[in-house]
Amino acid sequence: MKRYFKHPLLLALLAHAGLAQAQEVTPRTFTLQQAITHAVENNATVKNERLNLGIAEAQIKETLAQGLPQINATGNITYNPIVQTSFIDAGNFGGEAGTYMPVQFGLPYQGSAALSASQMIFNGSYFVGLRASKVFRELSERNVQKANVDVAEAVALAYYGALVSEERLKLLGANLQRLDTLYRETRIMNENGFVEAIDVQRLKVNLNNLRTEYDNVERSLALNLAALKFQMGIPMNQPIALAESIQDFEPGSLAADEAFQYQQRIEYLQLETTRKLAELDIKNTRVQYYPSLTAFANYGYNAAKRNFGELFEPTTVVMPGPVEGETVRMQVDTWNEYAAVGLNLNVPIFDGFLKANTIRRKKLLADQVENQMRNLENAIDLELEQARISLQNSLQSLETQQENMDLAQEVFRVSKIKYQQGVGSNLEVVEAENALKTAETNYYQALYNALIARVAYDKASGTLYTN
Repeated sequence: MKRYFKHPLLLALLAHAGLAQAQEVTPRTFTLQQAITHAVENNATVKNERLNLGIAEAQIKETLAQGLPQINATGNITYNPIVQTSFIDAGNFGGEAGTYMPVQFGLPYQGSAALSASQMIFNGSYFVGLRASKVFRELSERNVQKANVDVAEAVALAYYGALVSEERLKLLGANLQRLDTLYRETRIMNENGFVEAIDVQRLKVNLNNLRTEYDNVERSLALNLAALKFQMGIPMNQPIALAESIQDFEPGSLAADEAFQYQQRIEYLQLETTRKLAELDIKNTRVQYYPSLTAFANYGYNAAKRNFGELFEPTTVVMPGPVEGETVRMQVDTWNEYAAVGLNLNVPIFDGFLKANTIRRKKLLADQVENQMRNLENAIDLELEQARISLQNSLQSLETQQENMDLAQEVFRVSKIKYQQGVGSNLEVVEAENALKTAETNYYQALYNALIARVAYDKASGTLYTN
């Protein structure tokens, strides 16, 4: 095997070729619909809105949990270095009535262990809050839908922009090849004395301008693809390709649909849900006038001793025996149980008109939401009309630019033939080529404008993206 290492240059070339092949990544191909679907699943903004939806669902469970039994266990051991002193009437113990003597009833070490449970029986705010949490979840769903619409719009704009750039690159490439051929032919004719040098120079200027424009459009395509990857949640270093061409989006498919309802717009649905929340907020304040009732139960043990260790040992009690003068020693439990059950009733009586003023304020907020809905209806009507007119104008402009491009192609074809046959001038060919390039640029700009106008109209009519 040693002989293989006698050719380090060959090994280096093979290693470089293998590395280049390993680094080559096949571009992922997307149609427009696939790009939108991928963006809806991976766009960071949409992901956050879906997380907000999960948060809303968790809040529903949090609210529901407040109405379930609440059970807690507690335990503590307390050391009292100085036991609190109380004062009692000495007359109760044979002393002088009206005088008080200090006594200590407690012991230094005390312990307790308890289990408590409570159950809400009635609380108006709980039931309203449960409804409000479900409506809040609905609002979170609307927010996810709104994010989907926004990202679908951004993806469509970037996708169409990339398609137009791709098509312009094809046309510019064909123009470059055509003009380069004409330039070479003219240069040969100049060398043979059939045309002037200025004719060659004029074509050279056009050729340089065309190459510059080609480079600009190429960079524009890269920028559109980068914007598309950003919206789709794809890393910038991962290449992508478009599976469709501009011809797949026929201008005839851009016809407008006249049917429309406000509920087709996600912004309107968001405001409707916000209005529901405002109404429930008012109701929540009103039900705070109602009483609330809660049941509770406590069960536990307590103990007290002079020394810590005695808390966990049986208590020895000395009692008088059956025979006078004798005593009986017996052991009893150190920990003594206790239990309690009951109801807590809270009846609001007067709060200084706090709730009344709160309701008044929340009603005004609800009126603001209502005004926003009316204003949104007017704004939607205006936006829809503007989008419809813009779409109609764009379609008309597209038709005109299509005709202009066809005419410019024919003029260039005839001018080139005349020039080659010696009956036309070089200037005529250059002007025809410039006119053709301008017509092609105008056509694809008109097509892009028509596609963008269609996106705007679809968004205005609420049909751009539906789950």
